[in-house]
Amino acid sequence: MKVFAALLGTVLAAISLASPTRDAIAQAPPAGVIASAEFSDDPNLRCDILEVKRASGGALNIRWRVVNTTGQPGGLTGAQGKRIGYSFGWDQIYFIDPAENKKYAFLKDSGGNRILQVYEGYYEPGQQRVNWAKFPAPPASSQKISIYIPNFPPFEDIPVSQ
Repeated sequence: MKVFAALLGTVLAAISLASPTRDAIAQAPPAGVIASAEFSDDPNLRCDILEVKRASGGALNIRWRVVNTTGQPGGLTGAQGKRIGYSFGWDQIYFIDPAENKKYAFLKDSGGNRILQVYEGYYEPGQQRVNWAKFPAPPASSQKISIYIPNFPPFEDIPVSQ
C-alpha cells in the first residue's frame, strides 16, 4: 500500500509540473474578453470580442479574436485536434446601433480598399488570430451596439468605450 501511495504521489507531482497542453490553454477562460460565441458550423471555433472603442476622426475600432479550441493530438488527454475552415462574405461584417436603428459597414479608404484585417481560411488546432475593422462611429449618445461577425451569433448590447 505504501508503494502504491508513493507511486501515486510521484505521478501526481509529475503531472502538476508538466507544462499545460495547447488544449488546456485554448479552453482557459479568456482574460480581457467582452463577449464570446461559438461558430455556427462547429462549436470548437470561438469568437471573442476584445475591444469596441471610439477613435479620433469619428471612427469606431472593433477587435476580435477567432480561436480553434481543439488541442494538439496526444498530450495528457489524448484529445485529437482538428482543422476548422472559416469563410465569409464582406457584407456579413457590420454593427447595428439599436438606439438609432442603423446598420454600419466597415470603412474604406479613398481608393476603395477596406480598412480592416480579417483572416479567412483554416484554423489549425489551438490556433488563434486577432482581427480588426474600422467603422464610422455611432453618435456619442449611443453607448451599446450589436456586432455581427460572420457565422457567429450576434453579439448584443456590447458597450462602446471612449
